[in-house]
Order: sequence, then C-alpha cells, then structure tokens
Amino acid sequence: MKPYRIGIVFAHGIQSSPVQFEHLIERLPDGVRVRNLLLPGHGKTTAEFRKVRAEQWLDAVEKECAEMSELCERVIFVGHSMGCLLGLFANKKLGCLSGMLLLCCPFHVHFTHRSVKYAVLASLEDYRTDDPFITADRELNGVSAKHPFLYLFCSRPYLELLKLIRRARKQSFALPSETLFCFSELDEIVGRKSRLHAQNKLGAKTRLLSGCSHSYLTPQAKAEIGDALLDMAARLGEQD
Repeated sequence: MKPYRIGIVFAHGIQSSPVQFEHLIERLPDGVRVRNLLLPGHGKTTAEFRKVRAEQWLDAVEKECAEMSELCERVIFVGHSMGCLLGLFANKKLGCLSGMLLLCCPFHVHFTHRSVKYAVLASLEDYRTDDPFITADRELNGVSAKHPFLYLFCSRPYLELLKLIRRARKQSFALPSETLFCFSELDEIVGRKSRLHAQNKLGAKTRLLSGCSHSYLTPQAKAEIGDALLDMAARLGEQD
C-alpha cells in the first residue's frame, strides 16, 4: 500500500509559472498529494531563461511523475500549453499516469496580431489596463526582465518548444482512459487544428472553454475545469 491514493503533478507552459494552477489546487480535498512544478529556466530572469533546453523540461517532468508514482496509487497530470506536451512525453516513456487534464495543448500554433499585442503590452510594467487577457499574461509571466527589449533575445527556448511540437505531432500517444483536453475559444496561440488533432488522431475527449484566451480563464471556465479535475480524482480514487 502506497502512502497516498491520489497524486497530481502540475506543469505550466513556456514563460509562465505555477501560479496559474492555484485556483485548482485550492479546491483539492485533503489527502491528495500535489506537486506544482516550476520548470527549469523559469522563476528567474531572461539571462537564465534563454539558456534552457527542452531536455531539461522533459527530464524535470519525468522525474516528478516517476517520484509521484512511487508515493501514490494513482497519478493525474495537469498541464497547460507546453506543459501538456511534457506530460504526454513523460507518460509515453514511463506509462505511470492514470489521468490527464490538458489545457491549450499546442499540437499546432499560430501567432496572430492579438498574441503579439498581448505579449508586448503585458511586458510593459507602466502600461495600465483592465483588459483581462493582458492582465492574465502579465500575472502568469514566469520570467522577469530589466527591460522588455531583453525578451527579444529569448528565441532559443521558443525554438526548443517548436521542436517539441513537431515531435508531438508525429507521435502516437497511448492516453490514460481518464483524459480530457480543454481548449480556449479565443486562444490567440493554439488554434482549432490542435483540438482536431486531439480528437481525430488521438481519439481524445475535448472541451471548448467559452470566452477564454491562452492565459485567461473566465470564472465559469475555472469552475468547469476544477469540477472536471475533482470528478477525475474521485473516479480514480474509487478504483481498486
């Protein structure tokens, strides 16, 4: 018998932070083991971020999933954006996950004028706005810079991410029976092709979150995702 019935590993997206999962973690019942990762290269400055490699992200997630599986009877993985890909690759290698909740999984990406606008305005600390999309990008940013111009020198991590995306599109992932992909209706980065890939190539269950962007979730969407995670944990917790 392992010490915990259910364990959950959370992994954020590129240039983001563990803060984005706090609304989910605060709803979890006592007795659930939680690990909310800060991925390598994040939580610091652009100087550290621009040196990071995809293998460091992959190794970090694999390590946490493996350790969680040693402590828990059932392990759920929750990822956002790039974090989703890291979870998929970890489970393909280890096969230790019983459930996956994947938000805005980027099998395909497209950069729109809105994605550029949100990124630029979110990086300007003196820019004041009530726009929830820009505010969310700013609040979740996990990489600091002395000047917004320094973000322009961080192309390497994004090139690493693009390689991961290409690898993921070519893979055949065996998903746990408890798997749900959630995509945002107004996502300025991850578009409809990603949802179709999850549905058609992976045969996965998907859900579209109304009024949400890549980073911003409406209160209703937060509640919906939280309910889905709690239901998943409850079902897995009842299994022998």
